[in-house]
Amino acid sequence: MLFYFFGAKIYYGKNDFFVGGDTWGWVASIQNLIDHGTYTIIVGEPNGYFFRPPGYSFFIGIFYLLSGKNIDLTYQLVIYAQIFLDVAAIWLIYNIVLKFSENKIWAALSALLYTFYPFIIVWTPVVYAESSSVFFVLMGLWIFANEKIRYNYFWSGLFFGFAALFRLQIVFFFPSILFAITINYWNNIYALLKKALPFTLAFILSYGLWPVRNLIFHDRLLFTQDLSTMDCWDVDYMGFMDYIFSVKTDYEPQYSQIIKGGQNVVWPKASYLIPGDSAKLARVTKMCHDCGRGFNIFIKNEGFAPTLITNENTCSPEIAQMWSELKENQVNYNPLNYFLFVPLTNLKKSLLKTGLYNPANKIVNFVSTILFSYRSLMLFIGFFGLILYWRFNKRFPMALKITLFYFVSWYFWNCFVYRNMEIRYLIQADLLILIPAAYAILYFAEIVTKRKFLTP
Repeated sequence: MLFYFFGAKIYYGKNDFFVGGDTWGWVASIQNLIDHGTYTIIVGEPNGYFFRPPGYSFFIGIFYLLSGKNIDLTYQLVIYAQIFLDVAAIWLIYNIVLKFSENKIWAALSALLYTFYPFIIVWTPVVYAESSSVFFVLMGLWIFANEKIRYNYFWSGLFFGFAALFRLQIVFFFPSILFAITINYWNNIYALLKKALPFTLAFILSYGLWPVRNLIFHDRLLFTQDLSTMDCWDVDYMGFMDYIFSVKTDYEPQYSQIIKGGQNVVWPKASYLIPGDSAKLARVTKMCHDCGRGFNIFIKNEGFAPTLITNENTCSPEIAQMWSELKENQVNYNPLNYFLFVPLTNLKKSLLKTGLYNPANKIVNFVSTILFSYRSLMLFIGFFGLILYWRFNKRFPMALKITLFYFVSWYFWNCFVYRNMEIRYLIQADLLILIPAAYAILYFAEIVTKRKFLTP
């Protein structure tokens, strides 16, 4: 609440901090469903039906209806709801740890670390799916750990399925949990099936509503999302992103150099290893600025172009083809960099990112550096906590198995495959690693104080 009322405006550097670039997509989709009867970001646009899975849009829609379709009031109600759910998540963390450890001190410290974790606090007052998706993940995990709830594996699967409709990366909990169940009950087929089948069925029933809807009503089997409807994500811009992540981790400074125009775009050495790529890069970057439809949206928004390019004047398809050829050259002629060095640099960034790209001011830059350093510290303490727990117990409880499997699988996918390294995409994994981090802190506290904290 303190951050919402006093800190968010400073941190984000604007009065309407609660609205981000992605907010409109979720809002427009649910508005079109309520007002026009179709879930789509743009009425009449063929690919608009598939822009984003509907979880967060439906969450917003509840408050859109309660507010009498007043969008400003809707934003405020969503924020208050997210703050409330975030407070409830503290209780969930405490009880999840208590269920598998029977240790109130460990449970309390885990909840405390979550309470003051900066990267959940900063997203709570923003109309983005990060905060609410975390709540549904923790609710699913709490039900999963609570054997007193009848059909708990089924209900847990439902919650994880719905959570994945908020944020797609939560899909990785599905194989992680099934793997944890299999490891736990591999020598008891009856117990394995009794737990795995209800969870699987429920997850398919909830998350599966999205691909089934796409197939039945729009004749397209799509399990994820299609962002191509948005003009700014036209094929010229998406081709650029696909290429840049084949040679390096960040899209800056090349993105800004293209946007501003007239600057020499500076590429890493890897971009110049293949004969002919230098000339092609110079040509394609100029085309992106002059006639790329996606780039033109960003250029106009930055005030560097007076008008928008029309479909008749765009050269986006040709640009996309050139980016594709450049990327293919990296895959074929620079495979070590593409398959190993860039992903490892992504992994380094995901663990050791030190600040924001464009901080609002020097104070925000200083604070963000401290916060990101704290995040890295907690991640490494969490890893150490997992090692400590295994050393003393020679086994992991189910919750720590799920934490480990999800962390490894999602970080690997994000660093080696997807490659768009936004730290907010990692928030679910980062929050769960706070549980073993609390274990490690208590271990060190035992050494210092000579008191016992880790016994049940």
